[in-house]
Amino acid sequence: MSTATAEKTSPLINGIDTEAVINVATQISEDENFGKFTFRASNQWLNGSRSRTSIQDFYAGGRENTDRKQPLTVDADQPVFLAGHNTAPNAVEYLLHSLTSCLNTTLVYHASVQGIQLDEVIIKAEGDMNARGFFGISSDVNKGYEGIRVDMQVRSDADVKTLTGLAMHSPVYEVISRSVPVDLNLIKI
Repeated sequence: MSTATAEKTSPLINGIDTEAVINVATQISEDENFGKFTFRASNQWLNGSRSRTSIQDFYAGGRENTDRKQPLTVDADQPVFLAGHNTAPNAVEYLLHSLTSCLNTTLVYHASVQGIQLDEVIIKAEGDMNARGFFGISSDVNKGYEGIRVDMQVRSDADVKTLTGLAMHSPVYEVISRSVPVDLNLIKI
C-alpha cells in the first residue's frame, strides 16, 4: 500500500480508517516479524453432515491477539441433494465466500488508502466440480474445483486496470490460484 497517496486524503474513505491501515502497514514495513500472522480454526463434527468451526485467537504484530472474548463460530452442512440438511453452506461454498469476501476487502482497503472512492462493489463467483473425484469413483478428475470464475462489478471513477491491480493483492486469491502446501497430520484419539 502506498502511504504517500493516503496521507493527502481524509482518514475515513469508503468506511475504512485509512490512518489505522497506514499505521499497521508502516509497522510491518519497519519490522518483518510484525507482519507475520498465524490464523487458526478448530472444527468439530456435530452430527450427520454438520460441523462447526470455532475461530478466536490469532498471532499478529509479534504477539498473540486475544481481542475476541468469545469465539466466532461458523457451521457447515451439505445440501439435501448430497444427503445433508441444508442448514449451512458446505465447505466448497465457503471457499467461494472466502475468495469473494477477500477480493472485496482487499479492493476496498487498497482503494481507500490510495484515496479512490468506491460507490459499489459486487462480486460473484462460480466453481465447477466433478464429484466423481470426491466420491472416489474416478482418480482422473479433481476432488475439488476444476475451475473458478469471478465476476467483479465496481462503480468507481478509477479505471479497470487500477481496480483489478488493487484486488490482486488478495491473500485468498493467491492461495487458491497458486495452491499453498498443506501439511495434514491425522492421529487417532
